[in-house]
Amino acid sequence: MKTESYTTSFTVDQSPDEVFHAINNVRAWWSGEIQGDTDKLGAEFTYRVPDVHSSKQNITEFIPGKKVVLARGWTATLAL
Repeated sequence: MKTESYTTSFTVDQSPDEVFHAINNVRAWWSGEIQGDTDKLGAEFTYRVPDVHSSKQNITEFIPGKKVVLARGWTATLAL
C-alpha cells in the first residue's frame, strides 16, 4: 500500500487560544452525533452520521494553545 501525505495551512484573525478552543469544540463544527470527550489528552470519541459514516478518534497529543493530534488509522496534527 502506498502511503500518501497531505499538508495544508491557512491564517485566521484569532489568537492561538481562540483557535485551539474552536478546534477542540468538535460539536460546533461536526453536525453528526459525537460521544465522548473531545478536549483532553487520551480521550476517545466517536463521530456518527446514521446510515452514512461512523468513526472513532483518539487524542494522542494535546498541548493547550499549541497542538492537538487525532489518530484514527491516520493522524491529523493541528499546530498553532
